[in-house]
Amino acid sequence: MARSDRAPENAIETDGLTKRYHDAAAVEDLRLRIEPGSVYGFLGPNGAGKTTTMRMLTTLTTPTSGTARVAGQPIAEREAVTPHIGYLPEEPPLYDELTGRE
Repeated sequence: MARSDRAPENAIETDGLTKRYHDAAAVEDLRLRIEPGSVYGFLGPNGAGKTTTMRMLTTLTTPTSGTARVAGQPIAEREAVTPHIGYLPEEPPLYDELTGRE
C-alpha cells in the first residue's frame, strides 16, 4: 500500500522545528510526536512559543529551520495540510467592516 493510502503514523510530527525573529528564538529545536487520536495541549507562560508553534503547524508562519508533518503532510505544502486541520486562536482575526460570511 502506498504511504498516501494509509493513516499517518503520527498526527503531528516535528523535527528540529525552529522559529527565530532576528536574534530571539520563539521556538527552538522542537521535536514532537503526537499519535492519531491523542488529545494534546500546549501549556506555558507568555512568550514560551505556544502560538508560534501553532502558527507553524497550521502553515500560517514559515519555520526558520526544521521540519514538521501534520496528518502525514509536510507543513511546507499548505494545500496538503489545510484540509486536515481546523484552528481557532484565542483572539481570532475578525474585521468589523466584514460580515460573518465575508
